Amino acid sequence: MFKRFLCILLSLMLAAGMTAALAEEPAFETEAPAETEAPAAEDEKPVLLVTINGNEIMSDDNEVQYWIGYYLYQLANSGYDTSDAEMLAMVNYYALLNSMRYYVIRQKAAELGLDKVSDEEKAKMEASAKENWEQAIASYTQNVTEESSDDDKAAARADAIAALKNDGYEEESYISEYVDSEITNLMITRLMDHVSEGMEVTDEEIQTHFNELVEEDKTNYAEDISNYEFYTQYYQQPSYYTPEGYRGIDHILLKVDETLLNTWKDLTARLEEQKEAAAEPEETPVPDESAEATEAAGPTDTPAPTAEPVTEEMVEAARQAILDSVQPTVDEIKAKLKDGASFDDLILEYGTDPGMQDEATRKAGYPVHKDSILYDPAFTAGAVALEKVGDVSDPIVGQNGVHILHYLRDIPGGAIELTDAMKAEIHDELLEQKRNEALNTALDKWMEEAAIVYTEAGESWKIEEESAAEEAAPEETAAEEPAAEEVPAN
Repeated sequence: MFKRFLCILLSLMLAAGMTAALAEEPAFETEAPAETEAPAAEDEKPVLLVTINGNEIMSDDNEVQYWIGYYLYQLANSGYDTSDAEMLAMVNYYALLNSMRYYVIRQKAAELGLDKVSDEEKAKMEASAKENWEQAIASYTQNVTEESSDDDKAAARADAIAALKNDGYEEESYISEYVDSEITNLMITRLMDHVSEGMEVTDEEIQTHFNELVEEDKTNYAEDISNYEFYTQYYQQPSYYTPEGYRGIDHILLKVDETLLNTWKDLTARLEEQKEAAAEPEETPVPDESAEATEAAGPTDTPAPTAEPVTEEMVEAARQAILDSVQPTVDEIKAKLKDGASFDDLILEYGTDPGMQDEATRKAGYPVHKDSILYDPAFTAGAVALEKVGDVSDPIVGQNGVHILHYLRDIPGGAIELTDAMKAEIHDELLEQKRNEALNTALDKWMEEAAIVYTEAGESWKIEEESAAEEAAPEETAAEEPAAEEVPAN
């Protein structure tokens, strides 16, 4: 457990950045669990922990307390016991380490003359801080409208300010801390520009990175269509690889009478339940032969009526009733296709699927694989049954009506096209990585060169970094994959 905790804590450090200013502070957190607050006894006096290049860092330093609160909040949200002594020691150490790096950033910026902030820049920061403050107040006063009286508006605002104060926020201190954070961000940007001057990203690096993304997605998705669709459709994650076997399907969805459709769906569901029940082993009930049970049952008790069993013939009759109801329209569509009408034009004339009203979707078709989880099974089965590009299916009854499917195209498998837009995106991503690495490398060097003097209290906050790094070594564990759920049928 301790190893896992340390991995999380180290990853939080890296994700959040090397200083508090690199981390995005939670704006007006009002529901953080109480145990995430930095632990401190009421009568405990602040003590000096360390001096770095002449800058004294006390135990109640804003940066130290920010990082303690940040780590505890994240760990508590991950379900860890934040009262554990080993955890608290680790939190304290990394909070202090991040605070030291923060002050070295400020010192180096001043040394290089990169800490100057113009009046105009500071005014913009203050305006942004005040805007954020007003947004926080507005979030507490949502019940107040333009029609509310001035007294009600004033009372609501006063209540909001009191609530924010109760949560530890006051306008003056918030604006001051916000501006200070923005100034630090500005210094970091300037330092990053300074240490990464002249850096470039080559076309070869872009191609190499793209190839790595392709191979990663191929490993994840080539044999796992459900996960491919789950992550790319539900979570809208980009994929740089398309599994083999997809075809583009466009279709005409005909709406049908709801009573007919619901009757068929109900009968289909009941028949499925019957089949599942029949497949399960029956449990033999144990009779209760006690006098009390016999007396309670009484001679006039009769068993509850059972629903009429559903047969395959009943389901088929309901399905045929749906098909009969749309047959005239189906005949029209077939006649127009025979006369040379394009399927695309007929979608617009007869189709009721909103997705097919989008031209880009209609031109590409829905991507359908034999193992797709995105669609009504009847839709998927009908799409896969089509033999060649250009084929049109007979009417298929599905959960949303009657489908007439068209095999529009085969979708190429393998790496997707590396477009100019993607190249630009990868270029910016790689350049930002390089800039961050350059600043982190420089910061490590500045920390090594810094004059650091720990007090006795500060020494008690330190941990053995070598053993910590050993503990933090990642374990080889299989990643847990969320269960793929079906999405509503098209």
